[in-house]
Amino acid sequence: MKLRSAFLWAMIASLTLAAGLGTLAILFDGLGNHGERALVTSLIISAASMLCLACAIVLGKRRVRVAMWTGVGSALVALVLWLVVVWFNVWRWPGDWDEVFIETAFVFTTISIWAAHFGLLILPPILRRSWRWVRFVTLVLAALVALTVILVVLTETFEDWSAKLIAVLSILGGCGTGVTPVLAIIERVQRRGDPIALPRRLKVQLVCPRCRSSQEILAGSSQCASCGLRIKIDIEEPRCACGYPLYQLRADRCPECGRVVEPGTGWVSEGDDAPG
Repeated sequence: MKLRSAFLWAMIASLTLAAGLGTLAILFDGLGNHGERALVTSLIISAASMLCLACAIVLGKRRVRVAMWTGVGSALVALVLWLVVVWFNVWRWPGDWDEVFIETAFVFTTISIWAAHFGLLILPPILRRSWRWVRFVTLVLAALVALTVILVVLTETFEDWSAKLIAVLSILGGCGTGVTPVLAIIERVQRRGDPIALPRRLKVQLVCPRCRSSQEILAGSSQCASCGLRIKIDIEEPRCACGYPLYQLRADRCPECGRVVEPGTGWVSEGDDAPG
């Protein structure tokens, strides 16, 4: 949580500084050499903070930690390299140090962007196997884009074919990136859809956390019969990974997709009329 807050505040502060410097540049017809460098620096810091924040969000969910720490480290290394390029005039150094710094900064920036994209894309839960393939293909396309960009930068092969390849992979990957969260939302809506089997006035046996009295309370918004404590009970009917409702299912397989339904996941056995 502290890591996310730090990156969030760094992004907000740098964006605020960039907005202020940009406004001054418009009003006073420029900021001078140091002012322009400060403007570029604030934009670089905000971009790095945004990438680190995305990785920190995934870290907070305890997902793919190695990849996310790689993204955070790459973003910070790229930040330092870009700041050196902006402030220390590396193109005036003897040798090819300017190319070394710029190419290395591009490589680490690409890695950090890939890591942030990878982490955010795997966060939405998708249960349907066919829909999970969409996300898998999208992740593969994103990895191919990152690898192609890194190879082009390191080998300096800026050819027409490489530009077309990156463009095609980016378009396909962008489509998958937009479709994946939509599929996750559709699946969530279907799982929470209109319950076709659960009774609307289902009673739940519970103990009031305030007065400790045992009682039956209707699902939904209700209150304790003894002390009047307001209690809200949400019941989600059991569903298969494909979204089919399993409440009181009397078979061992889902009639929609054919998956095996294990005992205890929502179905009832023959002759049993109680909810699963």
